[in-house]
Amino acid sequence: MTVVAELPASSLENQSITELINHRAEIKGQMDQLNRQLKELRGEEKYVDVLLLKKMDSEGVSRTANENASVSINEDTVPDVTDWDALYEHVTSTQDFSLLQRRVSSTAYKELLKMGEVVPGVAPRSVRRVNFRKL
Repeated sequence: MTVVAELPASSLENQSITELINHRAEIKGQMDQLNRQLKELRGEEKYVDVLLLKKMDSEGVSRTANENASVSINEDTVPDVTDWDALYEHVTSTQDFSLLQRRVSSTAYKELLKMGEVVPGVAPRSVRRVNFRKL
């Protein structure tokens, strides 16, 4: 069964195939422009986050706010595989497949670290992010 979206008030039903194709191309062009803008904004956001991390570190703060928003630094431990063969050997010999996804499972890895276990082929790496909340 085909689902047809509701048409806008300007009804496209009476347009020819050529007109519909052109309209679709316009929509695609607008979407592409928005995606380019989104990519630029994401890049700028990452750059501002790096600047926030540097400034907050230099001022010795991990959380701050102004009248518009609050920011805090979140640090997490994530696995960084240094030797996949050693990791796979460990996983198969221990049958601990909870360590694997398409990447090493951070949750399972952190649990093993807490228990004092060493996972061959993996080294801990600290990842820091800026948490942002609009007030």
